[in-house]
Formats: sequence, C-alpha cells, structure tokens
Amino acid sequence: MSFRSLMFFLSATIIAYACYVRAEQNPYARYVAAGYSVIDRWSLMAPADQELFDGALRGMVEVLHKHGDEHSMFVEEQERDLFREDLTQEFSGIGVRIMQLGTPPRLTVVGPPEPRTPAFSADIRSGDILVAIDGQSTEKLSLAESLKLVRGPSGEPVVLSVIHEGDTKPTDVTIVRATITVESIVGDLKDDNNRWKFHLTADQRIGYVRIIKFGDKTEAELTRALARLHSQGIKALILDVRDNYGGTLDAAVGISDLFLRAGLPIVTTRDRHGETRDRFVSTGRGGYLELPLAVLINHNSASASEILAACLQDYNRAIVVGERSFGKGTVQRLVQIESGRSLLKLTSATYWRPSGQDIHRMPGVAESAPWGVKPNEGFEVPSDDEHYLLWRKYRYRRDLLGNDQESPLAQQLNEQEGELPESFTDEALALAVGYLQTKLGE
Repeated sequence: MSFRSLMFFLSATIIAYACYVRAEQNPYARYVAAGYSVIDRWSLMAPADQELFDGALRGMVEVLHKHGDEHSMFVEEQERDLFREDLTQEFSGIGVRIMQLGTPPRLTVVGPPEPRTPAFSADIRSGDILVAIDGQSTEKLSLAESLKLVRGPSGEPVVLSVIHEGDTKPTDVTIVRATITVESIVGDLKDDNNRWKFHLTADQRIGYVRIIKFGDKTEAELTRALARLHSQGIKALILDVRDNYGGTLDAAVGISDLFLRAGLPIVTTRDRHGETRDRFVSTGRGGYLELPLAVLINHNSASASEILAACLQDYNRAIVVGERSFGKGTVQRLVQIESGRSLLKLTSATYWRPSGQDIHRMPGVAESAPWGVKPNEGFEVPSDDEHYLLWRKYRYRRDLLGNDQESPLAQQLNEQEGELPESFTDEALALAVGYLQTKLGE
C-alpha cells in the first residue's frame, strides 16, 4: 500500500470514528435514527432501506447548499466508479472518442484512436460509423448508452460493427478492453504518431502545456513533459489552465513546487473556525526555478487551477493572462460511506493564497470583492459568450484535426456546428507568446 493510500485510509478511519463519537454526543443523530425506525415500521409505503438512506444524505447535503456550500455532494453507489475515474484518470475501455454526427445523427469515431490503447492496434479509423456494439444497433441509442456498451471489464472483448469511409457494408472488429489512462497534460498539436507536441510550432523556444484536470497522475505527466521539453532546449513555458475545473490539492501543490525555490508557502487551508489546518511549503527540488512562465486562465479556471495561478503570480514567477477565474477556494474531503459503497464529498476547509487572500467567491458576493485570480495588469483578455464559444470550437477542432481542416471529418463538423471565422485568433495565447518573446529578447 502506498504512503498516500495509507494516509487516506487512516484519515477515513479517524473521520469515521469521530463521526461515531459525535453521533453519541449529538442528540440529532439519535433523532435521525429514531425517525428512520418510525418510517421503517409504520409508513404506509415501504421504500427500500437504500432509498431512505440515500434520501437522508441528499437532504443533509441540500441544507449545506442552502447555506452557501455548493460543492459538497453525496455520490451514490451507481455513480461512485465514474466519480473516482475522474481523479484516478483510469477507466476500462478501448481508447476511442465517439460523438453523434450528421443528419440523421450517426455514431462516429472522431479522431484516431489514442496511442497504446486496444483500439490503436485494431482496424478502427477516424470517421468510422459505429452501427452496432456486440450486435446491438446504435441507431436509437443515446451517446451515453453507447459509451456504456463500449466500456466494460478489462480483459473482456467487445465487437464493434463499423462502416469505414468508402465502404457500404459494416466490418466487425473485435477489441479486448483494457485499462485506459486519461491524459491530463496535453499540448497544442499532435505529431504524425498521434502524440502531443509540447512546444509551439511558431516559436519552438516556448513550451506549451495544457493542464486539463488535476488528477492523481498529473504531476508525473507534467514532469515527463518538462523533461522532454528541457531536452529540446525550450527557454520559456506557457501553462494553460483555461476551462480546468480543478481536481486534487496534492497535484496543484506538486506542480507549483516545480517552479519555486525552497521554503515558500504554496497554499494554506483553514477550517470553519479560521484556524490553519494545513500549510504546504515548496521544497526547491523542481529544477525549473528560472524558467520564464505565463499562465492562461479564464472564467472556468477553478480550485486547483486557481491555487497554481495564484501561487506563481504572488511570487512573480509567472504572469497570468486571460480573464478573472471562477473563485472556488474550498477544499473537499472525500469520505467513504456504507463501507465504501458510496461517497460523501464534503467541503471541510477554505484555501488561501500566499498573499493571505481568500480566493473563494460566496454566493451573491460583489464583483468588486477580491475573490478569484485576476490577470496581471495589461494582460486582461475580456471574453463574452460568443467569443468564448468560438474559442471552445477552435480548441476542439484543433485537438481533433490539427492543421488538417479539409478532411471529411472536418466537413462533417462544419456542417453540424458551423465553420470557424478565418480571422479567429487565440488572443490570450498570442499575448502570452508576445510577453515571453520579449523576455527572451525578441
């Protein structure tokens, strides 16, 4: 068992014991149990015990929501695995992306299969029409229903019936499912082997890394990407956390530590009494202490993204470019319920940036209040809904198609979602590049 897993287990055990002790002391815990007993014995209706339990947990969490804690949640058993997958960055599947395209909509493979996945070595191609899964027609299935059929236990086969481009009849392709690792670190474009390039094509002195989420593997992924960039001789780096909703605190701390000298507070957490609970300090072992940095944020950059941006901004290690971040400055503790069958994601602390400022935006707080992370002066890039949606479309197309905007898949996307304006520019990225080029003497 890893040290982190051991500490998580011990923490969960201590919390469970504390809850037990508190229940013995708090009369309301006994009232809840008594209420359940009365319903169980006398109610005209006879709902299942699981339904009563789930309802009670959802009700208590709803009270937290009413008091301004919008991030606590009860994760029921059927949602538990999906929730954990987002943090562990692993699921059992085959390694393709699919979406509904065309009129009428047809389930389509978008982009080539991911490298080192079962689909990569099978006869699955970008643009394939997926007409059946294990013999079941996809014609009337939703995208979620189709994905559920494609996924399944590792080591078990799934048969996909696909129509390749230029064919009229389907071909059956048998693929054995495996554990798929979800990337959390990506670049701007992919190379000919469908692997991400982590430097900018326009200026290969500048590395460009997008952090999609902060998961259990993110720090290790970024460390590998930086080592690769270092070997290629990069002189500056852009970290893009736009639309990154956050993730684990450990990942945010570990990534911040890569760029800081030793002994600097990265973030502190405080409990509901305002007492400091944890204080995370840099180690200086990162090795990228002088690398010029820019961090891109937008209104959806939240939680762990804000920890990273705020920390590097407060120590003048990076300029922050874009628009004001979301303002989620609370820490959620994951507690196992029902012996691990369900989970309680409970807000238990706030986090504070090195400057001593609370990042969290409470419901109804004024725009003038000091929540979130603001771009450095002169590096603001305002964005309305229309511009934001154009950027999302641009980024998605670039991820799928790279510079090939004339393929059949590109034409399908244009027909379904509309074409991008020829003059579209990622303004925040361009501003960051200009700043770093100035730092590099150009």
